[in-house]
Amino acid sequence: SSRVWARVSLLPKVLAMAQHKNYLYRMTTLFSIAALATAVGSEVVTAQMLPTVLSLSSDPVPNVRFNVAKTLSALIPLIDKASIESKVKPVLAKMLEDVDSDVQYFSQQALELC
Repeated sequence: SSRVWARVSLLPKVLAMAQHKNYLYRMTTLFSIAALATAVGSEVVTAQMLPTVLSLSSDPVPNVRFNVAKTLSALIPLIDKASIESKVKPVLAKMLEDVDSDVQYFSQQALELC
């Protein structure tokens, strides 16, 4: 099925880009995760995608950080409440104190969806 193909073939490549030194690859990881999330389902989102997204919340590039918040907004409906409380909310709360105003704004938007 396409769900298995996305999880087995595509997802590892997408997640690997999160470690790339070029920030555009890291942003592509976030855009791809948001696009693939509904195709792979809640379990894969929570177990495999969410840790990668959260790890990028402290990226040195503000555009990556605010796209973390935007990606979390897309993922929140697919993540179980316990993970939202224990993993997502604490990261977004920290991002509210970011030096970049766009990061603050999109983090607030995401928190309102929790």
